[in-house]
Amino acid sequence: MSVLEERQPAGAVPETVSVRQWAYNLLEEGQLETWLGRVIESFLITLIIANVVAVALETIPSVNVRFHTLFAVFEQFSLVAYTLEYVIRVWASPEDPRIGARGPVRGRITYVLRPLMIIDFLAFAPSYLGIFFGIDLRVLRIFRLFRLLKLARYSQALQALIGVLAAERSSLFASLILLLATVCLEGELMHIVEGGVQPDKLGTMPNAMYWAITTLTTVGYGDITPVTPLGKLIAGATMITGLALFALPVGIIANGFVTGLSRRRFAINWNMLRRQPLLAGFDMDSLSNVMEVAMAVMMREHAHVIVAGKDATDFYLVVSGEARSESTHGERHIGPGDMIGPEALLLSAEYQSTVTATSDMRLIVLPGDELRRLARKYPVLAERIGHAPDGGTGQAIAANDPMVRVKELEEENAQLRRALSDLVVKKLMSESDR
Repeated sequence: MSVLEERQPAGAVPETVSVRQWAYNLLEEGQLETWLGRVIESFLITLIIANVVAVALETIPSVNVRFHTLFAVFEQFSLVAYTLEYVIRVWASPEDPRIGARGPVRGRITYVLRPLMIIDFLAFAPSYLGIFFGIDLRVLRIFRLFRLLKLARYSQALQALIGVLAAERSSLFASLILLLATVCLEGELMHIVEGGVQPDKLGTMPNAMYWAITTLTTVGYGDITPVTPLGKLIAGATMITGLALFALPVGIIANGFVTGLSRRRFAINWNMLRRQPLLAGFDMDSLSNVMEVAMAVMMREHAHVIVAGKDATDFYLVVSGEARSESTHGERHIGPGDMIGPEALLLSAEYQSTVTATSDMRLIVLPGDELRRLARKYPVLAERIGHAPDGGTGQAIAANDPMVRVKELEEENAQLRRALSDLVVKKLMSESDR
């Protein structure tokens, strides 16, 4: 399916939203701009926290005896709620283009194997073992604590941290290998130096490696300590090495976490991009290319999004919120689905208007360089930006387009040549009359 087609493709968003798509938007896409979305998300988060509190209170004998029936009813209610949520998520998952492209069965199987869906499954499925097979509930309590991990679904910062761990897995694995090598080296040295002096504590490599781990982490329980001068020297070097070794992965994670949060202030998802009129009709691969370079920012009320006369470095798509555009063509209201700063499509251009947020806004940002690259790849993108109803900005783009300017100059030259020819003809005719 080509993105150049202006007609609505088979996978495009329909005019009317189906029940399945509504459920997908509500649970997967996090439609917090609606009161129902906020209520459902708040309810699920509260239910998760309440379950963890209930698991902890059940371990207190006096509380468990007094409120045992209440705990049992609450567990059954939670079990039904989590099961219903899981089933609805699986049912609505084909609304995600990446899932729908695989087919209704294979796509759903791929979806349930995602880490967050596995966590969702473990949050309720083991409880059915206690109901149907009478398994000890104390064992199932461990699985019930998995429900706390469901909070990762509602925390974009936590999802960003998980993404950092996945993105930096090679560096973190290298740090782990270095740590294990140090544990083996320091343990072997201590085993050689102190093994004969303290055979009961450092006479074996496993005990020496245990000492190395506690020393590298600077925990130092004190159950194993060196007694020889050389052993104490090795212990000191191990402590200092531990500070550097554990600072390395912490630095990797912290840097990646901060960078990820600065790039994406809120989650840009498939459905959010599909709802943008500028990207209507784009297929899955095209939206993937846009998502790879798109960033997201929050704009507070009264903040300037762009300022007239400044270099047009970024292009914005409005996800939610409203703004006011002021230019030589007058004022214009901007709302969800509108675009801001189409001048970024041109190299070395300036913004022709000043846009001020009149409410809190969520914006998708495309850097000018990436926008121009996408426009070369998908000409329909440049065409839609150039014909945007932006109160004169589209005309400004056309005026600053080098190719348009060349055509205008050619037309001006043709007019001058015609005018010169007319003057020459008139002069010759006047001379012949004489």
